[in-house]
Amino acid sequence: MTSVLVAGGATGIGRACVRALRADSVDVYLADLNVDAASEAAREDLPGRVAIGRHDLAEPDAPRDAVAAALAAFGRLDGVIVTAGLHVVAPVEEYALPDWDRTMAVNVRAPFLFAQAAAAPLAQTGGSIVLTGSTAAFRGSRGTFAYAASKGALVSLTRSLAVELGPRGVRVNCVCPGWIDTPFNDPYWSMQPDPEGALAQVVSRIPVGRQGEPVDVAGLIVFLVGPGAAYLTGQSIIVDGGLLSA
Repeated sequence: MTSVLVAGGATGIGRACVRALRADSVDVYLADLNVDAASEAAREDLPGRVAIGRHDLAEPDAPRDAVAAALAAFGRLDGVIVTAGLHVVAPVEEYALPDWDRTMAVNVRAPFLFAQAAAAPLAQTGGSIVLTGSTAAFRGSRGTFAYAASKGALVSLTRSLAVELGPRGVRVNCVCPGWIDTPFNDPYWSMQPDPEGALAQVVSRIPVGRQGEPVDVAGLIVFLVGPGAAYLTGQSIIVDGGLLSA
């Protein structure tokens, strides 16, 4: 594994993936809308090379353009990791249609378009795709309608892509994080009457006794995209400290 595209790699779980891959001397194409944060990530002193590109994954051409840029930068593609996502939280009567449509575009359409654009180059290298779902696919939560629906769709999309691309030597898996301590969840906490109390209540139900950190998820993603997971495809793996089991 020498070259991986990470969509949404500027912050949070994606950035932890970029760091872990580069530490293992893997070259990374970092595709993100947040160029400032991506540039900051690229300045980290690590063995693997990094190239960055600004891509708005709500736009239908962005995944194809990112795959082409990754191939231009490094000459091959061994993996695609999609961690980019949109999380809009609002009461059901106030949930705006544009927010629904943009969430679906970023969270579902873009991962599919990445798979579509990357299928041929990944087949040449025996590569892998890892999508980022959420435990929201398996539980209900106030105000997270488009987000939860999109993550449920990713679980099903993962299975279909794995069946379609498996005979071509391309594996597809999905990682479903629970509560991870990143600003990505701020819209949910800000909707709570008592954000600190709500967080404490959630943590009290997590068997390991804490929220996850981005590195807790990145380790699994990097394993799945690599050769050690060569017989693992079509799976959606939960990383939540045991919360759903409880």
